[in-house]
Amino acid sequence: MDRFAVLLNTSTDEVGQTANGLEYALDLDESGKEVEVFFDGSATQWPGELAANPEHPVNGAFQEARERGLLAGACSACAGAFETEAELEEAGIELLGDGDHGPSVGELTDEGFDLLTIG
Repeated sequence: MDRFAVLLNTSTDEVGQTANGLEYALDLDESGKEVEVFFDGSATQWPGELAANPEHPVNGAFQEARERGLLAGACSACAGAFETEAELEEAGIELLGDGDHGPSVGELTDEGFDLLTIG
């Protein structure tokens, strides 16, 4: 089975890239692929941005990805740097890396994931 890790590294100003990344994940999931989405860098700000702006154009894809269980985690180091830990936890997104960078892309590739970096 094909496995994909979508690594979102987009700021909240990069609406199109973020929407595309989530749409890629949804399309891969619909195609029967295993998909996990990770928030990294400034992308750790997206869950808080979307919670504050329910009509945001990215919200539909974000909510659908969350309902399908595709949102696998966020970098805890980046969440700390952007002070977004509470928003991520409120959105049900696991913080990865115990204060260090996460997820480990080496581990993901060892587990057979192809990496798609958006940002």
